[in-house]
Amino acid sequence: MKNLGEYIQKLRTDCHMSQVEAACAFRDRGYNVTNQMIYNWESGRIRISGELLLILCDILEISDIRAAFDRNTVPSLLYDLNEAGQKMVSDYADILRASGLYKKEPAEILSFPAKRTMKLFHLPVSAGNGVYLDSDAYDEIDVGSEVPETADFGVTISGDSMEPQYINGQTVWVRAQKELEDGEIGIFFHNGEGFIKKLEHQNGKTLLISLNHKKYQPREIKENDEFFVFGKVVG
Repeated sequence: MKNLGEYIQKLRTDCHMSQVEAACAFRDRGYNVTNQMIYNWESGRIRISGELLLILCDILEISDIRAAFDRNTVPSLLYDLNEAGQKMVSDYADILRASGLYKKEPAEILSFPAKRTMKLFHLPVSAGNGVYLDSDAYDEIDVGSEVPETADFGVTISGDSMEPQYINGQTVWVRAQKELEDGEIGIFFHNGEGFIKKLEHQNGKTLLISLNHKKYQPREIKENDEFFVFGKVVG
């Protein structure tokens, strides 16, 4: 029997909708829901409220909510029969078994990817103490195949400096490494602050570039600045 979170995940994936897309649909309706909240609902870490469940059904275009989330087992065929009637059903079942024509096929054993436990940090993209990866300010969560195998940790970002590719509240997955190639997006420490940016070298300058370049100017890394790379964004 599925739990509520598993039903939510199945209904969402059946609609070919990502967690990020579902979170955007909530915000379009005036509800401050992040993809991390949806991940927590589906993993069972937190329970969705009744109001948000109704909004989710609207987003997924579910009209028959009871049918979609009915977790009751099918009632026994014998529940309203007396003892004589139950015996007749049992006798007929024995006849069907003896015929060999109605034997149930063995259930297919499905293999599922092994779960991994990963750290999920909370990173302010415009300000922060920059030492969050060395602190205990993180959650440990179980993840599956939705997270790239190359990822070492996750970061929940805030702000709009990396829109439209990365939005406020989105979780990105990062491979820990100390260097990045030109044009790669990573997690950086610069003069006491933590950032998710694109690294570029232009005219002899090292720059951290925001994808929302119309609103945010490049951040230049100067010779005497304190600067290092936490890792590369891989998902």
